[in-house]
Amino acid sequence: MKAVSIFLLCLVSTSLFSQKDTLIANREKRLAIFLNTLRKSSTDQDKINANTVFRDYLLETIQYPTSYSYSFESLTSLGIITSPDNAFKLYCWNVEMEDASNRFYCFLVRKGKRKHKNKVIEFLEKSTISPMSQDVLTENNWYGALYYKIIPIEKGSKKLYTLLGWRSNGTLSHSKLIDVISIHGTHVKFGDLVFKNKREVKRRVCFEYSKKSLMSLKYEVNFERIIFDHLSPESPSMTGFYEYYVPDMSHDAYIFEEDKWVLKEDVIGINSPDKQTIKQTTIDPATGKIMEVEVPNEWVDPSDKSAPGGGGVHTPVIPRPRKK
Repeated sequence: MKAVSIFLLCLVSTSLFSQKDTLIANREKRLAIFLNTLRKSSTDQDKINANTVFRDYLLETIQYPTSYSYSFESLTSLGIITSPDNAFKLYCWNVEMEDASNRFYCFLVRKGKRKHKNKVIEFLEKSTISPMSQDVLTENNWYGALYYKIIPIEKGSKKLYTLLGWRSNGTLSHSKLIDVISIHGTHVKFGDLVFKNKREVKRRVCFEYSKKSLMSLKYEVNFERIIFDHLSPESPSMTGFYEYYVPDMSHDAYIFEEDKWVLKEDVIGINSPDKQTIKQTTIDPATGKIMEVEVPNEWVDPSDKSAPGGGGVHTPVIPRPRKK
């Protein structure tokens, strides 16, 4: 009799779980329709209206407890990433306007306890806030970006999360950025003095570069470092005009040491030698979709004077795996 009771209890629990999954699946179908309408809209007003519908329905959906573990695979132009410790998820997207400017949107979601609703914090973009800013920011005064990587770190007793992101600056340039956030109840703080270079310690790092080029900014687990393309102006006369900056075939990296991301210049990026091509993370500026493109797996020694772009002031350093 006891075994039968347990079986019936499991059957009821499974049925309820299935019903909840069906609920989210049905809401995903509607979200896909709303998102498709947004992406197909041509005028700014149509985009704003469609985005309002999508944003409101998404906010309702991600508050359901079972939505936290749901993948939303059909929402291909919605960026969804989960922190490695499963502390939160980010839902990010952008809307490109007729003048090529972008509006950015993001929800941070924390799983609700037991059967309670998930907790959602919305990041509100302010056009007056620049990603170059060195101020402490909050969810209510955000510069706007699409995030594609979360790296947990600890600074003393504080738990911080390093974010890698991308944003479009209009018709001439893009930006890649590194920021850190800390979560305090229903609020988020952006920026902390953890980025150290030779001259100063910064709250966040932002790289602006030509829209015609592709900059790599990624986290390498084996070396526990954030490695990125070093940017230089296309010609000396363009110094300071960042819309004309492009990768110069050398690389720098931030390595986490003594509670800080410490800048190491002229490091060597190493790819797997058995691969003909490698994948590089980028974002489609038209749709906001986080995507990977394949590029040739070729490495050119930047210290080689005979190599294209080589022979400069950079002296590359071979990386070694970090000791545990």
